Amino acid sequence: MVTTEALLTGDLFQGLNENQISRLTAIARPRSLRAGERLLLLGDNADRLYVVMKGRVDLCFPVSFHGTLKDVSVQSMAPGSALGWSALVKPYRFTLSARAQEDCEVAAFFRKDLLEVFENDPALGYIFMKRIAEIIGDRLLKIQALWARELQRSVTQMLESKSDNGQSVPLKK
Repeated sequence: MVTTEALLTGDLFQGLNENQISRLTAIARPRSLRAGERLLLLGDNADRLYVVMKGRVDLCFPVSFHGTLKDVSVQSMAPGSALGWSALVKPYRFTLSARAQEDCEVAAFFRKDLLEVFENDPALGYIFMKRIAEIIGDRLLKIQALWARELQRSVTQMLESKSDNGQSVPLKK
């Protein structure tokens, strides 16, 4: 069972009053995961959002390494963290995979149930979606930082390779 107190720890629920959180608690469905169990898969239909209640869940991106697909952890989600926001954003496809790092419990919120609650309480929907936008913005910054590091590494390797081959490499003034 998902409790109101458990939801209060999450950033997603900040700014909501106790009555609004009770409405969300009523539609939350608990789910237990064993260590290593997959919660969601990149590209799958996103029909529910999750909040980690206990344990840790890793958000992963699949990378091919010597012909084998490996999940590379992008972010570790602690209790109170929301994941699967793609359930509320078209095209409703998960943009990362998620796997339980250890035995854990999550609360699942089906899109249809959330939208019904938002329809009945637009103020709740506004606050909730504002929090979702903040989560998306935070994730975008993290992915951008990873991408920038990889781009810098690639450019550095290319310049070092040209330099090692006797080609001149223009330097910044």
